Amino acid sequence: MQTFQPVINHMHIEFHTPHNAVREWLITHIRDQLIQLHQRDQEISRAEVYLSEQPAGETVDKLCEIQLTIYGDSIFVRRKAETFEQASRDALTELADKVEERIKRHNEPPDEITSTVQV
Repeated sequence: MQTFQPVINHMHIEFHTPHNAVREWLITHIRDQLIQLHQRDQEISRAEVYLSEQPAGETVDKLCEIQLTIYGDSIFVRRKAETFEQASRDALTELADKVEERIKRHNEPPDEITSTVQV
C-alpha cells in the first residue's frame, strides 16, 4: 500500500553582514519577514541578504540588498539609508510589493486560451 507524502517546500536564507555591525534582533526580524513572504509564495526557494556599509562623504550609508530565488527566476532589491533598520525596512517593503505583484500575475488567466479540441 502506498501512502501519500506531502511535498514540503523549504527556503534557504543566507545572511552576509559586517562583523558586529548588525544587531541580532534585526537579523531575526528580516528572517521572519522573509518566512512570511515564503508562506505567501511557496515557490521561493532561496533568499540572500547582504547588509553592508558604504562610505558616502562624511557619513557612512547602510546598504541592504535582498535577492529571492523563485525556481528559475529571481527578484532583487537594493536600498540605502542612514541605518540598517531603515534600509532593511525599505527593502522588505519593496520586496513584498514585488512578490505580491508576481502572485497576482501568476494567478491571472492567460490573455488567450488555446485548445487542440475542435468544436
